[in-house]
Amino acid sequence: MRRIAHLGAVMATAAVLVPAVALSPAGHADIAPVPLAGAVVPTEEEAGASPVLVDEITPQAADEESTVHVKGRFSNTTGDTLSGVTVRLRYSSYPLLGREQLAAHAAGDRGDPQGFAAIAEVESEIPPGESTEFNLRVETANLGMSRLGVYPLAVEAVEATGARLGIQRTFLPYTGESELGSLDIAWIWPLMARPQRADDDTFLTGGLDEQLGPNGRLGQLLVVGAQNGNFGQPPEPSQPTQSDEDSQDEAAGDGGDDEASDAGDDTAPPETGTTADPNKVPLTWAIDPSLLADIQQISESSYAVLNAAGEGGDPTASSGLADVTEQDSSTNAKIWLEQARAIIGDDPLLATPYADVDLTALLNADLRDDAQDALSLGRETVTQVLERSADPSLAWPVDGVMNEETRDLLGDNGADTFVLSESALPTGDDPGVSGTAVPLSAEERHGEATALVADDHLSTLLGQNNGSSGEALMEQRFAAETAMIAAGSSGDSRPLVVAPPRDWNPAPEVAKGLLDASQELPWLDPTPLTEIQAEDATAQQRQQLAYPDSAAEAELGSGQLEEIKRIRREVRLFNSILADDGDPLRPAILRLESAAWREEEKLAARARKRVSEIVDHTMSKVRIMEGEPVTLASKEGTIPILVANDLSDHPVKIRLSVMSDNAERLSFGGSSNYTELIEEIDPGGKTTVYVPLTARVNGRTVLHMTLQNSTGEPLSEEEIQTPVNVTGLGNSALIISGGAALVLIIVLAPRAVRKWLRNRAGAGDAAPADPPEPAPEEDGNVTAAGDAAPEQDDATTAPAMTHNGRGPSDGSPSSHADTTGSDTAVPEESGGTDTEGYRS
Repeated sequence: MRRIAHLGAVMATAAVLVPAVALSPAGHADIAPVPLAGAVVPTEEEAGASPVLVDEITPQAADEESTVHVKGRFSNTTGDTLSGVTVRLRYSSYPLLGREQLAAHAAGDRGDPQGFAAIAEVESEIPPGESTEFNLRVETANLGMSRLGVYPLAVEAVEATGARLGIQRTFLPYTGESELGSLDIAWIWPLMARPQRADDDTFLTGGLDEQLGPNGRLGQLLVVGAQNGNFGQPPEPSQPTQSDEDSQDEAAGDGGDDEASDAGDDTAPPETGTTADPNKVPLTWAIDPSLLADIQQISESSYAVLNAAGEGGDPTASSGLADVTEQDSSTNAKIWLEQARAIIGDDPLLATPYADVDLTALLNADLRDDAQDALSLGRETVTQVLERSADPSLAWPVDGVMNEETRDLLGDNGADTFVLSESALPTGDDPGVSGTAVPLSAEERHGEATALVADDHLSTLLGQNNGSSGEALMEQRFAAETAMIAAGSSGDSRPLVVAPPRDWNPAPEVAKGLLDASQELPWLDPTPLTEIQAEDATAQQRQQLAYPDSAAEAELGSGQLEEIKRIRREVRLFNSILADDGDPLRPAILRLESAAWREEEKLAARARKRVSEIVDHTMSKVRIMEGEPVTLASKEGTIPILVANDLSDHPVKIRLSVMSDNAERLSFGGSSNYTELIEEIDPGGKTTVYVPLTARVNGRTVLHMTLQNSTGEPLSEEEIQTPVNVTGLGNSALIISGGAALVLIIVLAPRAVRKWLRNRAGAGDAAPADPPEPAPEEDGNVTAAGDAAPEQDDATTAPAMTHNGRGPSDGSPSSHADTTGSDTAVPEESGGTDTEGYRS
């Protein structure tokens, strides 16, 4: 048995430390107290659980010649100094009857064993917060165990008054001279976590790097699964086996073994039994492909992490797309991926759908396309990151339950072996004697299928140990549970599937101890999951596939799914404008549909908010560039509209739509709207569309411009508005007025010239060379030389204009006085007017 090799040294040390060993009246060994030097102070977590801590129990399973050795510590968790403390081993000579009694004893729900075996009295005082070690030993012959079974034990600490200070309950499988039936134990080893990203470029938290480190959850699970003992450091890559070398030679064309398996062949999963290390427990690795993609992302480049909400703030709130912190690329992630490829190698590999989406919830919500995409993208991601394929025949539904529709979808994608919980295949009898690998009825198109029923008790037990130590107690409980199952198998070999929770977080010592126990307990035979065969259906006591009400209630809620559907509609619209038929946001949508969000609604809401913001931001990169207001100086013209594609990776195909808010004033060739399909704009490119305009009336009109997909769906409710000011029709009126003025000038010019000539000629005849002498008076009448007829007013020299712009029709001297309807009216002068020159 494990640790037996060290038992001799322990016993030799105990012989020195223990001054006296005597038989009690009941025949049990009393061990003198062992004062301690160098006491170990327990952690706060350990002290909060119990002041009695059990560090080691050997052997894990006893026979009639065994010596049971229990080592541990007692911690004073009180505020007073303790003295006269006694630690003793309690036992019962009667085995537990069934796993229900086993669980009841572990929980303290049944009476504690009444027998007292090894007793250690602590002679020294124990101050508050200090610890003291204890060593208890007893021969199994003194425990009264006479038949095969699992016996209850308890390690108890009491005061001098007999008052209990603390207790730890555990178990001891006892075989005696009998042999338990054999169990083919198959381990599923989960490397899984909730989705780490919202959109592809933004991580929800910054904890992934730490999880991948030597002391992180995912780092330790990988190290322990490697089973090479390198705790605290990433394991070294395994040396290739001969089969691996043959496969490499064959791939290089050097001719290897034609029958060597191809790790990258989707249709033929690699055989695992031929190269298995006999010193290791065979594992079936279970991996979420989206986690692999997340790890690869941070291993290759820096990445953005959403800033956490402030104290008392809403964790779903976001102050914008820039509310992130940049992190450097992760060395832990790079090392983890390298080691994962080496450690997993050709072991059986089970991949969940991408992001471990809630398949049943998606199918119920009419999101079958998403469910199918998750399965397809999951397979592609595993192949791309791990450089090998997962086994398409293996499926592990969320919580180990599925309905008929989910089973059909998985079956359509190649699954024929389903890891299920006991609630999915209920039994009316003791599960300890029910089938574990049973035929699963399926539609004809799926062929034969097998359900591998994981042990719910063990799954729950492993989940309760998340993050805590207690290796010895966990190993004993594991030994007791498996021994109880083996005892119920009536000596026949049967399979046992162990499936820890998806978020399993054991202390590395616990995880290693469980694998060691699987190898060392005599009734356990470690077996690859892929080698478990369905048992005879007639020997099974399980019913057919069931979907419990509790499973339906646990699905993603209708509110979550409706919000996801809204985001999906936005993504679908964005995808409809991509000329390369891309779907860049598909992984982000699948991450929102993960079953992990069943229990983390606040963080899920923050992820949905972020993805919605990214969709809007990405859509806005395809845009109409705003221009200046336009002036149209003619009846017809064109307006240039610039459309930009600021996406860096995708060309787009879009439709430009322009509408006038007053088609009677400004239209597009008589139509109130204009559309043009732009077949392709390259990433980062721009294109100009020239839109024809037709104006009828001067004034200001607003054009409303939007972008649509090829079927006419607008990309956004917002629109670009451009005002157009029409002035061309006003210029035409000016041209007409100018023409009329020109006609008037042409009509009046000859007359003006004639008048100017007459005036000039008359002035020349009347001007003498010398001033005339005054004439003598005749008959008393004198006329001065300067007396002349007064000049006519300018208005009297111009011909009168009628309202139609023409002059007098008859040319008579008196016609200028006819001003009826004329633009300028000139009245006649009283006393007469010299019109002689005018007649000339």
